[in-house]
Amino acid sequence: MHEASTARGALLRGLRSRSPLVLVAAALLAIAALVGLQWFVSSGAFTVLPERFMLRIPNDDYVHLSYRVAELRRRPPAGRVVYLFGGSGTMEMVRSPNALATAIRAAGGPRVTVISLAAHNQSIGETLAVIDNLPRGHGLLAIGLSPNRLITAPSADAAQLTGSPLALTSARLAAALAGRASAHHSLPGLLPGVFGFAVSYADQRIITRSPDLSPITYSTHYHTGNGVAALSAKQAGGPIELARERPLYAANSAYNLSLLADVVRLGREKGYAVVFFQQPLDLVASGPAWDAYLGSYRAAVAVVARRLGVSDVDVEPVAGLREDDFYDMFHLIDSGRDKWTPPFARGLALALLPTAATP
Repeated sequence: MHEASTARGALLRGLRSRSPLVLVAAALLAIAALVGLQWFVSSGAFTVLPERFMLRIPNDDYVHLSYRVAELRRRPPAGRVVYLFGGSGTMEMVRSPNALATAIRAAGGPRVTVISLAAHNQSIGETLAVIDNLPRGHGLLAIGLSPNRLITAPSADAAQLTGSPLALTSARLAAALAGRASAHHSLPGLLPGVFGFAVSYADQRIITRSPDLSPITYSTHYHTGNGVAALSAKQAGGPIELARERPLYAANSAYNLSLLADVVRLGREKGYAVVFFQQPLDLVASGPAWDAYLGSYRAAVAVVARRLGVSDVDVEPVAGLREDDFYDMFHLIDSGRDKWTPPFARGLALALLPTAATP
């Protein structure tokens, strides 16, 4: 017991010492710990931990997406793959990736694996960062678009360079942001994002709740067939959303359209064909006030598509959607998903035909 006390006393005296050697040793240990943490995240090694223990809430899209991309990098999928990108409108438009893969096959397309890499409020810059981290492969990148995907400012995308909200680095996004925005942080690489996640995790799962760290099951869908908003409520919300989006679109659409072109080029460099598709929009609820805005947006996207030779799958005119197939202006429920999936699958099957013979 006396020897243990003596050892503890010596350790405490050493830690309190102002000797340069002790300070250098402490600094080196701290640097080694940070380097190890950076490697643990950037390499995807964090997937040794079950995802269900890392989720903060059931709809924790960005943790799920970071985890999924890390898995894809470590174990690339075999065969042809259809990757879906977009915001919550893309997440809500089909019942499941497997259901879409079955529909593509039924529409005459090849056998594919469908993987959704969409996330709530995903920016075009985040889409670029995700594609930058995908393994090379064969198949199709389907990029979901809507006006609100073109409103993100460069300064917001700059946070992604430090691992927030996705635990991903991206040289292509950094190059696109060069001269537009910069992120100033005292820690390098992904560490600001990692520590931000740690604080958020503690807040979500420990501080604001009882300290229950039981596993959470990830949920793709925010909306089911219940609680559909009344048409009057949707129509009342339309002008509010339009007033919010329009100035942001005017300020940032050119930047996001340039990123969209980078998305196409990078996807092709990785070996994939690329197609655009329009995310669902309740045109009954949006009404005439949205017409000019949507017209300007579609014309701008068409310029990028025409210049790069990208087809645009527009499902809405042929899906036969009703107003009550939408939970709100932007998100389908199951009845809408069942109408959307067959024509969407036909469009993807057509886009896949040129790559169907690729080994």
